[in-house]
Amino acid sequence: MIQDNDRPTYHYLPPEGLLWDPCAAMFWKGRYHLFFLHSSWAEAGPPRRPDGYMYKAWAHISSPDLIHWDPHPNAIDRGQTGNIFLFNGTPTIIYPHPDGGGASCFASNPEGDLTSWQFQPSDPVLRHPVQGTGLYPDNNDVTAWQEGPWCYALTGTRDNPGLGDTQHLFRSRDLDDWQYVDRFYESERKWTGGKDDCSCPDFFRLGSKWMLLHFCHQLPSGSRYYLGHYKDQRFFPETFDLINWPGGNIHAPRTMLDEKGRRILFANLNEGRGMDVCQISGWYGVMSLPVVISLAAEGNAICYEPATELQALRHDLQQRLDIDIETDTELALPEIRGDCLELELEMEPRGAAAFGLKVRCAPDGSEETVVSLSVEPATIQIDFHKASLRNDLAYQQDLGVQSAPVDFKQGERVKLRVFLDRSVLEVFAGDRRYMAQRIFPTHSDALDVKLFSRGGPAFVKHLRAWQMGGN
Repeated sequence: MIQDNDRPTYHYLPPEGLLWDPCAAMFWKGRYHLFFLHSSWAEAGPPRRPDGYMYKAWAHISSPDLIHWDPHPNAIDRGQTGNIFLFNGTPTIIYPHPDGGGASCFASNPEGDLTSWQFQPSDPVLRHPVQGTGLYPDNNDVTAWQEGPWCYALTGTRDNPGLGDTQHLFRSRDLDDWQYVDRFYESERKWTGGKDDCSCPDFFRLGSKWMLLHFCHQLPSGSRYYLGHYKDQRFFPETFDLINWPGGNIHAPRTMLDEKGRRILFANLNEGRGMDVCQISGWYGVMSLPVVISLAAEGNAICYEPATELQALRHDLQQRLDIDIETDTELALPEIRGDCLELELEMEPRGAAAFGLKVRCAPDGSEETVVSLSVEPATIQIDFHKASLRNDLAYQQDLGVQSAPVDFKQGERVKLRVFLDRSVLEVFAGDRRYMAQRIFPTHSDALDVKLFSRGGPAFVKHLRAWQMGGN
């Protein structure tokens, strides 16, 4: 096992190599199964297509508790982002042909062990007939489900040039003979750009609505979703929102429904280090924490909550109550230090323009990452301008601040859940915002935590902090 100061301890990542999209997820026979794209760097490097594309395997892990993950043999040696579903009761994988061209392939698992996959027919069977200028001929991520006697599949990612993102719907009774149905939905420019795509599609019922979770490659790239209604094999979006915000690292989302009825989301927390630096360290990419999503009461947004199973990682609780933070001050918390923490706070502005906490602070002030709430406009921000003194970082967007709107007012209490795991920071603001940021402090003693308030005082009703991971 490779060890370094950036490598997370309680987030999942493979022992070595590249972790990419979580391409399929299923709760099956009492276990949580997760498949993700992986390229091993253990030997001479991953095989490549003639055009240079790096082939990726479908790595397979499973867990009884969302914390301890066991490896299994690769499900697919060369694949791209697809899905796993039940077709006539049989676990079935759909995935794009690794050599592109708009074709999709299938594999079935009659034994029901999710390890013995039969690839039949041997040739791709779902060929996309509407390829053309502006579409992705080599990036036709795909998902499928059964509805009555039919298997429905979505692929295609884009509409005609300038018409933005969409998916194209196909159907088959036998996974061999496919019919093209229509565009699955029409996007609107009030929400998305004319060049946007709908990659990594995941379509499912969420409460009284249907949700199309997906990823956009256009900058600012990242995870996002539509909520709407589904009728006569057409999806009608009613609301749209981002999960990944500009500057953030939540990529390629995938969900599963477990036996408790929870819809659990996973994503790839993309890198902030350059590929050459990652190859030297031996690893690239991290899996997010399991996040439970649900439909908000008003039906036009989703709620986020870290899975309760993560509480088993907590130890060495430190707690403070009724903390007053004076105007334009910082309050050090010497009893709370570390790079693997969970922090739970209830804070309220009592005149403050901005307030929050700082993590991974170096004693000399040279490094810190700031999680702040601003009142006007009401936003939550992760400021990582001073997160690292390194000069070898290569974020996809070099913004320095990640910002998202939240709904709160002066005097209202806000709940924050903050998970820190070396180079990973995940933040939950109430139940309406989930954000992630990769940070890479250089100082080994950049372990301090501070509270702060600007433009007026703030108040912390309670602060709980746990060390996370191994005892």
